[in-house]
Amino acid sequence: MKYLIRSIKYFFYFSAVTAVIIFMLVFIGAVEGDISKIFDGGYSAIWKIAIFFALVAAVYPKVGFITREIGISGEWADIRSEAVRFFEERGYVLENESRDSATFRRRGAAGRIIKMCEDRITVTGMPGKLMLEGLRKDVMRLSAGLEHRISPECE
Repeated sequence: MKYLIRSIKYFFYFSAVTAVIIFMLVFIGAVEGDISKIFDGGYSAIWKIAIFFALVAAVYPKVGFITREIGISGEWADIRSEAVRFFEERGYVLENESRDSATFRRRGAAGRIIKMCEDRITVTGMPGKLMLEGLRKDVMRLSAGLEHRISPECE
C-alpha cells in the first residue's frame, strides 16, 4: 500500500513540476500559451506525457527508497543517545521510538515539503547491526556518517 501511495504522490509531483515549468515559460514569453504550439500533437501529447509520468512514478519508489545495513558493536540501546545526537545535528528530530527502533523526520517544514513528506528515516536495531530505511540519498548519506561516528575503529 505504501508503494502505491508513493507512486501516486510522485505522479502528481512530476505533473505539478511540469505544469509550473510550462506556466513559467508562458509567463516569460518563451512559448505561446496554446497547447498545440507548446507540444507537437497538441492535447494528445498530454496523454503521452501522463503515461510516461505514470511509468516513471511506478518505478521510482523501488529505486528511490532503500534499506541499508550498518554494523555496530553491541545493541541499539548502547548507541541510541549517540545516534539521536547524530540525527539532530543533521536536521532530523526523533518522531517515534520503540525498544528496538526509532523514526526521524526533517526538522523544518520546507525540507519536508520538498521531499513530499517522504523524509522519514527508520532505524531498526538488531544484535550487531542497524537497518536504516528511507530515501536512497538520505539513507546513504546518513548511514555513512553514522557508521563513521559509532565505529569502534574511530574511537
